Amino acid sequence: MEAQRNNEPVRLSYSRLSTFEQCPQKFDYMYVTKNVQDSGSDATRYGNRVHESLEYYAKTGDPAAITAETKNYIGMVDRIRNSEGDKYYEYQMAIDANCQPCGWMSDEAWIRSIADVLVVNGDRAFCGDWKTGKVRDNPMQLQLFSCMIMFHFPEVQTVKTSFIWLQHDAFTSATYHRRHLELMWTNLSQRFAAVQDAVDLGVFVAKPSPLCGWCAAKEICPYAKRSRR
Repeated sequence: MEAQRNNEPVRLSYSRLSTFEQCPQKFDYMYVTKNVQDSGSDATRYGNRVHESLEYYAKTGDPAAITAETKNYIGMVDRIRNSEGDKYYEYQMAIDANCQPCGWMSDEAWIRSIADVLVVNGDRAFCGDWKTGKVRDNPMQLQLFSCMIMFHFPEVQTVKTSFIWLQHDAFTSATYHRRHLELMWTNLSQRFAAVQDAVDLGVFVAKPSPLCGWCAAKEICPYAKRSRR
């Protein structure tokens, strides 16, 4: 499988692709011209603290890693720690333009993904993503996880992916098979190509919405300013 473009591709991740599809203009401000930086919110800072605590506990089993914010979630982590297979936490995966694994910081890195929890057991894998917000279904992110795992672990034939909704004690899961890898990647590549087209052409169409008031670019984007009038 090869990349769809001959020129050097723009570096992408699920987060960046999601930003582009929410508003190409925001993507330009944040990742192309880099006129703004997202300083985050109380919700994202809370999520970061929870991720850091769970990662440290998962890796070490040290009770000191448990905080008041994560004490109710430790049972979920213990079930994963006690499962069969090789465990990886906050596992960084990157591929180049030819879908070959490469270093996270490599100049060749094209797509990057981080698996909060990854368990590889023979030809099967489990990928879990801690979620600290509201329950929302997003199969695109789960499909991207499954593809990246199959690229990095050639022996894996089946990947079960799950969003782990910590505050709701719930899971959103989907299972993917290697025989569908090419089809899944073709569908994802079409979305990546839309980002590349915008970057190549230098055309980023704004998508004004009620979210403009919370955008990191709200102070410089004319659409966000207009929405506050």
